[in-house]
Amino acid sequence: MTIEIVWGAGEGGTELSAFDSALKDAGIHNYNLVTLSSVIPEYEDIEIAGTHERTWNVGDMVGVVLAENRSAVNSEKIAAGLGWATADQGGVFFEATAESAENVNALLERGIQTAKRTRSRWDWHDGIATEIQDHVVDENGAVVVSAVYRPVWEDPR
Repeated sequence: MTIEIVWGAGEGGTELSAFDSALKDAGIHNYNLVTLSSVIPEYEDIEIAGTHERTWNVGDMVGVVLAENRSAVNSEKIAAGLGWATADQGGVFFEATAESAENVNALLERGIQTAKRTRSRWDWHDGIATEIQDHVVDENGAVVVSAVYRPVWEDPR
């Protein structure tokens, strides 16, 4: 199975509708998103997709790790991102939000380093990967970055 990394930004009449627009931009707005706790199963591939292109049924429950940031402050900059690291035993995602991509990056790097220390017996591969997106709010804005796993009922192998 492949875990897709997708992202989007959106505006709307409310913060919630802006969030829905951001999910649409990422291609995951027609699913019931089930939040996962950031662990990457062993043998999973990660694909930087940008927009979810697979076709699942409307309303399917889909596992995701989701970083999201919303604001109703005109001209405010918001950012969200995911960081991840992999090991022979699996891997971890870490999500962060802040007012700038630079701050999100710093939070992601610290979070991943902590997660790696927590799993100190794992055989970690080199490097930390990140995907960070920012957005300048017009009226009500949102930005999302998500790791999309699969419908929760689908067999992983």
